[in-house]
Amino acid sequence: MVQLADFFASVGEDLAPALVGALPDGVTVTFQLSGDGGGDWTIARQSGDVVVRRGVQASADCKLICSAEAFRGLLSGDLDSRHGFLDGTLKVEGDVGLVLRLEQWVVRRVRQRADP
Repeated sequence: MVQLADFFASVGEDLAPALVGALPDGVTVTFQLSGDGGGDWTIARQSGDVVVRRGVQASADCKLICSAEAFRGLLSGDLDSRHGFLDGTLKVEGDVGLVLRLEQWVVRRVRQRADP
């Protein structure tokens, strides 16, 4: 099982190239993940760098709200984002396009690393 705190701690290092490709400079995305192992994290692209911090940023350009279990499913490929959005498992506030870009760049990179 993916530990989300570990995942977000590694985002700035391991996934920074993918995030630089996925997010325009000056954009902030917040993740509110409920349930066991969940928490709140914010990823921002600032001056070409990727900054990850714990907590919610009120002025985020986009906010993804779901359970920690659903987010793990998204990372592993067990949850298709389209189905998650349609059935209400994944909720997005703000710029939906940012979440789609993150999925294209980041989730695919995570899945590639997990495949032997």
